[in-house]
Amino acid sequence: MKLAFVHDWFKANGGAEKVAGEILDIYAAEEVTVYTLFDKFSPTDHAQILKNNKIETSPLQHIPFISRIYRYLLPFMPWLIQRFGLKNFDLIISTSHAVAKGIGADPGILNICYCHTPMRYAWDMYDDYVAHHAVARWFVYKWFINKIRSWDLKTAGNVHYFIANSYHVKQRIKNSYNRDATVIYPPVRIEKFKLYEGPRKDYYLCLGRFVPYKKIDMIVNAFRGMPDKKLVLIGEGYGSAKFKKILSECPNIEWLGYKNDAEMIIYIQEARACIFAAKEDFGIMCVEVQACGTPVLALDYGGYRETVADGISGYLFPEQNEDSVIEAVHKLEAQPLNDSKAIRANSLRFSDERFRREFRDFVNNCKQTFETAGKHVR
Repeated sequence: MKLAFVHDWFKANGGAEKVAGEILDIYAAEEVTVYTLFDKFSPTDHAQILKNNKIETSPLQHIPFISRIYRYLLPFMPWLIQRFGLKNFDLIISTSHAVAKGIGADPGILNICYCHTPMRYAWDMYDDYVAHHAVARWFVYKWFINKIRSWDLKTAGNVHYFIANSYHVKQRIKNSYNRDATVIYPPVRIEKFKLYEGPRKDYYLCLGRFVPYKKIDMIVNAFRGMPDKKLVLIGEGYGSAKFKKILSECPNIEWLGYKNDAEMIIYIQEARACIFAAKEDFGIMCVEVQACGTPVLALDYGGYRETVADGISGYLFPEQNEDSVIEAVHKLEAQPLNDSKAIRANSLRFSDERFRREFRDFVNNCKQTFETAGKHVR
């Protein structure tokens, strides 16, 4: 079987890229070509996720510093992704959070999209995006968003079957595209994040990519108001000089920067709890933390409602603000969640083995239906 695999771009090895790697592993025995706008993976990430598959990129691949400026080139991405014009494939699988699902292709090829989210900055999180990006307040940007919404809706019709990574995203696909989707939760590396039943240290942990929607600054401000509580930060992204200046005034907050998986897992295992305040559609890292038996404090939104057993594996806090974080910390200290086995048990329903089985079965059923229906099903 000739498979075209499409992903928006390969920049950092995050949750979406781990899903891509898992799908590529499922079809490792097939003839696979990967299509992406640009590939700026490190050699280690490239070997782990993309392996030896053939890679086709767009002209963005050759733009200097593309990893830093790609967000500003969003207006060109729909045109660039459609230029690929796929033909002579038996199957197209895309993993999309931006434009990958709009790949140009022969309509007679079965087209399946694993949708992490309809394009956030074009649909229901537009207001959040505008609030954090000065360029997004320009009139021309708002004009462009109307154009890209039209393109996004139109190209949703090219997809024969949608997979959603959560029931939250399933509803967003329905709202944005008026299309149904089947939920297959992402794969979580449960076996790598081992259960820890040893003593905890007296710190809370916040980890992940430091980008505005993650609300790391909000969590920092909450702990500035709790000088008797220690917060440890692991991750990169914010301007170092500015962020270090803020933290220099907060002796109870420690920023460790990047840590590899082995180092990060130790910090997760020994933390009192990990805090997640972003509006996530699923949130793989939140499940990885629970796999270690570590409780979580997470925003009562989206995927966290599906992955956190409130009162067993963590506590959900209602608002995306400092007061809610502070109240959640106080609640955990008043009502500790010490049953590490029960916390891990909640994570086991998201295993990578379960993902492989569900994904392979779904694709096989789609192929059968598509061929029986004469390649006209949508």
